[in-house]
Amino acid sequence: MSVKKVVLFSIIGFIVTAAVFGGAFYLAANRNSEKAVKEIKTYNYSVGELYCNIKDSRKILKVNINFEITDERLSAKLDEKKPKIRNDILELIRSKEETVLVGDKGQQMLRNEILKSVKQMMDTEKITNVYFVEFIIQ
Repeated sequence: MSVKKVVLFSIIGFIVTAAVFGGAFYLAANRNSEKAVKEIKTYNYSVGELYCNIKDSRKILKVNINFEITDERLSAKLDEKKPKIRNDILELIRSKEETVLVGDKGQQMLRNEILKSVKQMMDTEKITNVYFVEFIIQ
């Protein structure tokens, strides 16, 4: 074999070896960073049971709502504004027709509107979700 071929094979071998070790290092580093991601602790805040008339209907909605929050201290602030929160939710529900509230899409839409309204009122992003513990139209 000539010297040029030996040098060429050495360079190719070095590049392949570097690629394999680089890939292994990259995968190992990503695994550690995924494990390093801290799980966010969440808390529940209960708004309680609400009864509300539905727009253009003789039916009533009974709903029990919980908020998922990421800061336990936010509970005290929510307690202070609980009457306003309950009032805004009731106004929001009263503006909806029965056909809009029925089904998964309607409930999901209502959850998103409640979440947006409360986040805006409290001026925080620490409210992460709204849960309907009960959702009964009678």
